[in-house]
Amino acid sequence: MKQFILPFEVDSDDVEVEKTHTLGGRDFHYLIRVRRGVVGDRIPARSRDGGRTYEMELLRIGREACSVSLHPTQPISAVRKMTVSFEPNITLIPAVTKGKKMDLSLRQAVECGALAVWPFLSRYSQVKFHDEKDLLAKTQRWERICVEALQQCGGTKATDLSMPRGLEDILAEWGKRGPLFFLHEKKPDETTPEKSLHGYLAKIPEEMAIMVGPEGGLSDDETERLLEFGAHPIYLGHRVLRAETAVVYGLAAITTIIREKAAWQPV
Repeated sequence: MKQFILPFEVDSDDVEVEKTHTLGGRDFHYLIRVRRGVVGDRIPARSRDGGRTYEMELLRIGREACSVSLHPTQPISAVRKMTVSFEPNITLIPAVTKGKKMDLSLRQAVECGALAVWPFLSRYSQVKFHDEKDLLAKTQRWERICVEALQQCGGTKATDLSMPRGLEDILAEWGKRGPLFFLHEKKPDETTPEKSLHGYLAKIPEEMAIMVGPEGGLSDDETERLLEFGAHPIYLGHRVLRAETAVVYGLAAITTIIREKAAWQPV
């Protein structure tokens, strides 16, 4: 179900929020131009951390801004008592790709349920940042894309997006949090089934990451470094995939295996 992600923090948790909030810019455009909201509409809304849900009522609509009020639909105390999903936290580590390709990768990552995205600058990444200002501007643009995707798909928690970094910085931060997978074009040895994706996921970890290379794939040095780090190569078939296709393919393969784990038995 579509929802609106609140661009501000709400102080109250368990009582009706009577304060009026004003929304303009992109938020106004989304609610009035895209969603075609009218006065009196009550739109599902959620805090950025996913912990609070509201009905957001449209009170007034001007030319460039609108006024809304919030009505909690689920107290934060109830959220804390909810049963945690069995699905692990999945971090996507995509190589930075050009323009709309990266935009699409981010949208699909949010839709597929990645709770964090750590873009990395691969040797074959064709994107160059002019300076810190350019890097910050692109990161802010990607953050907006992630919020828009969350509003569209109805996810319950915002995807945490980091600024692009090099491979060594990524590996240092990931450390021993959980298994790190990377898409690889070479088919594994069929005599070692425990190295298949099903084999890796025979025991579901609390946290995992999947890395996807840029156009042209990961370099030999990067692949060697990942294997040295203890990352696991996964093979998704002989077809050559675009980088943005590989993102959704890899995430979908992992989440489907996890969700259907009770229906299959690892070899």
